[in-house]
Amino acid sequence: MSRKYRVLIFDNNLSCYDRLRKMSVWQDKGFEIVGKTANITDALEKCRSSQAELVMCFNRSSLPSTEAVISAVSEVSPKVICIAAGSAGDSENMRRCFIVGAIDYINEPVSELRLSEALDIAAQKLSRSLSGSEYSMTVDEFLSEMNIADSRFCERLSTFLNESKDIIATTESAADWFGFNKDYFGRLFKSKVGMTFGIFYKKFRIRYASRLLSSGRYRVYEVSELLGFSSVDYFSNVFKKITGMTPSQVKSL
Repeated sequence: MSRKYRVLIFDNNLSCYDRLRKMSVWQDKGFEIVGKTANITDALEKCRSSQAELVMCFNRSSLPSTEAVISAVSEVSPKVICIAAGSAGDSENMRRCFIVGAIDYINEPVSELRLSEALDIAAQKLSRSLSGSEYSMTVDEFLSEMNIADSRFCERLSTFLNESKDIIATTESAADWFGFNKDYFGRLFKSKVGMTFGIFYKKFRIRYASRLLSSGRYRVYEVSELLGFSSVDYFSNVFKKITGMTPSQVKSL
């Protein structure tokens, strides 16, 4: 079962909290409420320790300002995102919340439809953040296993892969980035790494796919699309050929 994004509610209104917990939109959008607090120190500790990935901050006169909470969260845990909620007429509070980093502002009383829209934005941002960190970890892990003797070449290869996250690299694009013609680069790469760039890059992409699937946040077709495969069937065939397992088997581990 996919792991859900963890949500912390910053509020001291129990009836509002109980109403939020009963909304099915959290489950539908891949989120779960893990708790409530009205203490900014407690909220920051939960963010710092990764107990919360999204904080929904309510504007109450009895609480620290939403602006202050969001600003503190952004400083302590930049990867944690915040949604603000408050009075429809408080445009100044809304403006300040967006300035310090809120991804959305929901008027009270919170409706499931409006919350659904905000959670779509949140899921997209959290997904990009997760895939980015998973990609960087895969680069480091995969290259360390290659045991490339030329450390300078390995460093440049790491930089190239990290800069190529959002594209599908080819031997031609890699050669151009390194400043060589395709044929020379192909011979050089094989002498340094022990395999062609095409084989290396295919294995690297499948390792990245395995990490994403193991995270529990992505379906097989989503990983296939993210990595630019022409079809899920083709992705599954390549994946099994390299790993000996199907994507679904890796996801279920």
